[in-house]
Amino acid sequence: MTANIDIRTRGVPKNTLGSIKETMSENHGAIDFEDWISSEEKFAFRGILNNIGGASEVLDEEEVKNGVIIASPSKENPKYFFQWTRDSALTIHSLIYAFEESKGSNGKLRDVIEAYMETSYHLQRLPNPSGSFDDEFKSGLGEPKFMTDNTAFNKSWGRPQPDGPGLRVSTIYMYISVLRKFKLGFLSELLKDEKTVYANIVKPDLIYVSHIWDKPAFDLWEEISSSHFFTSMSHLRAINDGINLALKYDSDQSFIDKLYSTYTQLLRFIEVDAGYNSPQNSHIIESPSFVHNGERSSGLDNATVLASLYAHNFEFSDYLEIPFDVNDSKILNTVNALTLDMRKRYPINSKKVNNFKLGVAIGRYPEDVYDGYQKSEGNPWFLCTASIAELFYRFAYKLQTRKLDFAITAENESLFQSFIGSELRVGSLLKHGTPDYNKFLQSNISYADTYLQVVKDHAEGGHLSEQFNKYDGFMQGARDLTWSYSAVWNAIRWRKKTRALFQ
Repeated sequence: MTANIDIRTRGVPKNTLGSIKETMSENHGAIDFEDWISSEEKFAFRGILNNIGGASEVLDEEEVKNGVIIASPSKENPKYFFQWTRDSALTIHSLIYAFEESKGSNGKLRDVIEAYMETSYHLQRLPNPSGSFDDEFKSGLGEPKFMTDNTAFNKSWGRPQPDGPGLRVSTIYMYISVLRKFKLGFLSELLKDEKTVYANIVKPDLIYVSHIWDKPAFDLWEEISSSHFFTSMSHLRAINDGINLALKYDSDQSFIDKLYSTYTQLLRFIEVDAGYNSPQNSHIIESPSFVHNGERSSGLDNATVLASLYAHNFEFSDYLEIPFDVNDSKILNTVNALTLDMRKRYPINSKKVNNFKLGVAIGRYPEDVYDGYQKSEGNPWFLCTASIAELFYRFAYKLQTRKLDFAITAENESLFQSFIGSELRVGSLLKHGTPDYNKFLQSNISYADTYLQVVKDHAEGGHLSEQFNKYDGFMQGARDLTWSYSAVWNAIRWRKKTRALFQ
């Protein structure tokens, strides 16, 4: 995929590249959007499975062991042929959604999910450069990635990355919740039952998270070490999930008390102490210390959007007390600030720069300099663009299913006026079930669609890389990125669920 970019654009001035992709986008536009949604949903799901050992139709089973989820098949320039704890947990999260929608009847997905959990059990106990499973706080659990044959990655890297164990706890808890819903049990002899899974996989991660939550560590982009909103939110949800399991399966009251204490401290850390929710800023600050030192002066980061999405599940009632859901004013302001910045930052957005009814290509953060291969210039990412679509779908879904009225305030007026209209003014109260309310939610769904339209315009034959070039729009970076497929599939899933409410 990357080689094609070089061939097509070699020697072409940057100011003419946009027109090349615009012409291609027009050809892409010949494919009906709804037809593309239907085909991409299937392609993305197949893309996820093709990057999982034991489920793939393309991977060598000797090279990628059963239950191993590779980040990408790309082995060189860039080399992403590893399994990351974070990416794996988020990928399985998507598959659990699909398993639930099959009402627990999809045996292949059940095998894949449990193979991932078995792999997690073994990787947890694997000595690695981050530490050991056998020390007091199980420091080895902070290791970010492993080889595809389940051996340690022993080269220099950004360590530790503690969001991974937290995300794994929540993914496993989600699977347990689905099994309960359909009165199913574990098939794996190693996993055995809920109590065994809690004791052998979940509790070790909880011990680690409850120790490291307030210590500096690397972020989800693996670039800076500090405290990060995404990491803290993944930990808060993990502790929340862990408490639910510990109350049922743990006889150690002191550990349960530790979890409750950690949750309380972590909640205050997120809401007050860390600086994420600064009263001086209308949006969430992802990594406050890097705003203070000037390296990321904006504080904006798509990681904040991802944190909100992954910390909440509307299917279950366990997350109502976790702050910064998709309808939170600071989260919405973060989306607004990100889109305003990137609308002007990336040349491929130039035709939409003043058309605020249309979504634009979204990257990680304004100061980004990683181009998918090296330090150069940051680009839009498929997963970041899809996350904005998912957020607006879920915003409409939550308001409709929870029957929540919605007030237009000084904090959110500019966002909603930008793509709906000036009739939305401060003080307007949209009452659930009224025509104006339904029109408002439908407008959010339509706006979300325009972000998936961006994905459609830059995907190639269904394939999704990590990034697409900010000048010419062609894909670049790691090819067939599992997280890209997962993020786009998630967004399409939430689109279907949300649209179904109004049909």
